[in-house]
Amino acid sequence: MDRNAFLQTLRAGKCQGVYLFEGVEEQLKSSALEALRKKLLPEGMEQLNESVLENPTTSALIAAVETLPFLADKRLVVVREHAGLLRGEADAVLEKYLARVPDTTVVVFCHRGKADARKKLYRVIKDNGTIVSFNTLGEAELNEWIRQRFREMGRECSAGTASLLSFTSGSDTALLRAEIDKLVGYAGERTTITDEDVRTIATRSVEYTVFNMVDAVVAGDERKAFSLLRDMLTAGEERLGILAMLLRQYRMLQHLKIMQYERRSPQQMQADLGVKPFVLERYQRQARGLTGGQVKRAVQICMNTEYLVKSGQLNQEGSLEKAMLELFAMKRGA
Repeated sequence: MDRNAFLQTLRAGKCQGVYLFEGVEEQLKSSALEALRKKLLPEGMEQLNESVLENPTTSALIAAVETLPFLADKRLVVVREHAGLLRGEADAVLEKYLARVPDTTVVVFCHRGKADARKKLYRVIKDNGTIVSFNTLGEAELNEWIRQRFREMGRECSAGTASLLSFTSGSDTALLRAEIDKLVGYAGERTTITDEDVRTIATRSVEYTVFNMVDAVVAGDERKAFSLLRDMLTAGEERLGILAMLLRQYRMLQHLKIMQYERRSPQQMQADLGVKPFVLERYQRQARGLTGGQVKRAVQICMNTEYLVKSGQLNQEGSLEKAMLELFAMKRGA
């Protein structure tokens, strides 16, 4: 079950006895848990009817579940980072108990990140309850999520501005929530958040910065490219991770060059590349500054550097800088 299906069942008043919340979107997971809390627990009775347990023993978990609700129909028991989903296995007593959780309690196992479906506890929860996955939102849903957060704070932004924000700062909703708060503060009394606001103060994701690095290579601006690279390395990004994104960028340009040769429409290009309209425009600007041969050479440089590092023939320290110098030499035709 995904997040939307879970919220629909919640609105319909249908609650399972046992849930597992898993997936990479911690912000959405927290929001769903809060929605469940508001649905189950009467206002003012929350603390009396909720237990939050960190990797509890089986006896402690069962004791919490068996406790009767106080002036409410149900209790909520939240289990965080249970060892049975992380390492080893849950004991047989817990596995049997989850098949007969009383109707007076809803148990939610909250797991950070993607849970291992091979774990027996995962399979037991799946057989006796519901797995709810909180994965990265698709483009349309993410942009609507951004606009809704702004509305909740008395602000508006266009779909294009929301798209620019997710492109600039990434798709992690927890990070985007912080960016939205920052943008609202920056806007002051203004009710509309603009593209210029995003360009001025939004935090740049690594992917966005790599995009700008390629812009700098196309423009022959070594100082800017290496400044962006230093910023990422100072922030703790790994050279191989940056290289992988650089390789992906040039592969996208290679695909774009092929589609341009085939005279595909912008709509076809956007659909095939899976990018936003304004991102396609940036790719097209980059592609205009490079020949097909240069793009092919850039892909080879990135792939060769990755191979040499992973095979131990090239030290990772300085490897990305060496690749960048080769990319600039390629651009100059040297």
